[in-house]
Amino acid sequence: EMSTSQWAPPCNRRCTHKYAAIMQIPWRIFCKKGCDADGETWNECIGECDEICYKDPVLENQQWSAYIDRSPGSATYSEKCFHACVAGCSFRFDVPDEKISEVHARQ
Repeated sequence: EMSTSQWAPPCNRRCTHKYAAIMQIPWRIFCKKGCDADGETWNECIGECDEICYKDPVLENQQWSAYIDRSPGSATYSEKCFHACVAGCSFRFDVPDEKISEVHARQ
């Protein structure tokens, strides 16, 4: 087996692996949004996650809304969204886990 650090899979594949369960598909989507964010830096990417999860918390793909508690201002939902998106940023910019745990949403 090849060393994963040497042959890191593309960002989207890492998101799929991290959020493999069917119930985690919404988080997989947000993780991939982190992968695909326009930001050129780690911090810009986090800023976009903040926008996606706190400023505009409407799921584009409504079919998943059945799985998710969409009660207004669902703080845990926004937080999970943010962490999933930040995970995508971390895969994209190869950021170590210690640095990820320091990230907090601005809201």
